[in-house]
Amino acid sequence: MDGAGLRALRNDPRPIVGASLLIQAPTGEYESDKVINLGTNRWSAKPAIGVIWPIKPTWLFEFEIGAWLFGDNDDFLGQTRAQDPLLSTEFHLVKRIRPGFWASLDANFYVGGRTSVDNEDRGDFQRNSRVGATLVFPIKGRHALRSSYSTGAVTESGGDFEIFTMSYLYAW
Repeated sequence: MDGAGLRALRNDPRPIVGASLLIQAPTGEYESDKVINLGTNRWSAKPAIGVIWPIKPTWLFEFEIGAWLFGDNDDFLGQTRAQDPLLSTEFHLVKRIRPGFWASLDANFYVGGRTSVDNEDRGDFQRNSRVGATLVFPIKGRHALRSSYSTGAVTESGGDFEIFTMSYLYAW
């Protein structure tokens, strides 16, 4: 989409549906005799579908649903480690303030992902969600600052933490 098309979409927003596919190769250092590794020794993929739904010209509702699919690690301490799919969803209520300046309320949810080693299920079924907010402030031209905050809403596995981030963005 060129600049004129993007301006027209901003002035008269319409629903947009998109799809993505993320593939992760088994990269990184992997030592089959260690439980904790930098690499995973398996392939994984996440197909997803996302929708942007305009509520009003400056209010948008975005959501995505996807699933992480994992290959087996056939060299996990001399055994096979498998993992069930992990369903993921995320939601954003976005307020566009002016071009490049926007804020959102964010939420996500993950469920599934139980692992097994040599067909013996582990007690690591995941059911976690987070909530937060994001603010993007344009500086000049194609430069912007982004700040975000999130906290655990439901944490049944893994760490329960709060995070604040600040980042610099450049659009080309």
